[in-house]
Amino acid sequence: MNNLSLAALVNGFSKWPEEKEFRQAAVTIAGDVIRRARRHHQLSDFTQQGLVSLVNGFSKWPDEAASRQAAAALALEILHRSGRLCEFPQQGLAILVNGFSKWPEELACGQVTIAIASEVLERVARFHEYSEQDLANLVNGFSKWPDEAVSGQATVAIASELLRRADQLPHYSQQGLANLVNGFCKWPDDATCRKATVAIAGEVLWRADQLPDLTQQGLANLVNGFSKWPEESAFRRAAVSLAREVLRRATQLCDFSQQGLANLVNGFSNWPEELPCGQVTVVLAGEVLRRAGRKSGLSDFTAQDLRGLLIGFNRWPQESAARQATIAIVTEVLGRGVRFFDFTKSESESLLDDFSRWPQGATGHEAIAKIIGELQLIQSEATQPRTGEKWFHQTRQSTKEISS
Repeated sequence: MNNLSLAALVNGFSKWPEEKEFRQAAVTIAGDVIRRARRHHQLSDFTQQGLVSLVNGFSKWPDEAASRQAAAALALEILHRSGRLCEFPQQGLAILVNGFSKWPEELACGQVTIAIASEVLERVARFHEYSEQDLANLVNGFSKWPDEAVSGQATVAIASELLRRADQLPHYSQQGLANLVNGFCKWPDDATCRKATVAIAGEVLWRADQLPDLTQQGLANLVNGFSKWPEESAFRRAAVSLAREVLRRATQLCDFSQQGLANLVNGFSNWPEELPCGQVTVVLAGEVLRRAGRKSGLSDFTAQDLRGLLIGFNRWPQESAARQATIAIVTEVLGRGVRFFDFTKSESESLLDDFSRWPQGATGHEAIAKIIGELQLIQSEATQPRTGEKWFHQTRQSTKEISS
């Protein structure tokens, strides 16, 4: 079977990613791609369209090992053709970036995305050819490698293009707007990304009646993105609208992912004076407590998710539900080891400051008392020079005294 036939099948199956039979069929095709890649130059006859379609298809099952391995093999093939990236159409580049972004830890996927970012920058004069979906896919994809300079440069160029055609924002899908915000917020210090996000916030407010159309992930991404600039009035107003939408979905919180809950809690905590943000935090605390009561507890939350929840809930010390959720999270954190979470100095200071504002007696809970002690110990160690540094400074001082 040739590559276009394989690509057509995978693309077709990917329209129903939840179907077990289609998933299995896609895994089988991924295995075939992997086998071909192991033979010398066996992917060299794959067309550009075939490569793009296969990456797009496999990206619908990112957790499958075969999808990941096949994507890495396709990324290497495209890298071998990096001198011919100029031959790929605009939409093709956007689909590749969006697809490879599902595996940010794969070296080849990162390398090819960086190469595409450079190609995108070469085409600035042709940005008008990108569709709204193409721009959203590029930003969402580049944001998975925020430490790469060229990713940031390409994203800023796209933000400028979005501002240039701001009158077309009504043409973006809700998910497209969420993807843009989620991408731009990875560069919070860039003025252009900030301005573009302000424009998107205005559009989100304008179509507030359409917020029910947003996916759970889309809601969480918008809240998380806007929270990177909490002092902007446009983001504050948008956050209040989003808080009301989450409250409307209170009975559906069990459908939110662990990361989604963490992004919502941490995001809304940036506007503690807004009543809807406080109300929704109480509801979210109830959901976290429900999950904490399971046999598995909070073990399925990543360290990053728990950090976000802990910092977020602890900013509402006056709310009993938030304090109870904080205790549940602290218990999980202590069980894994506080040092495992690698809290920054500013995070430790913020947590300690928030604990100091708990009602008198509330911090007497054993878990809270223990984490306060752990954080204070970490802070005191951070202010002390390491043994080697202390020896170096003492020796240097002694040398100076002898020489003088």
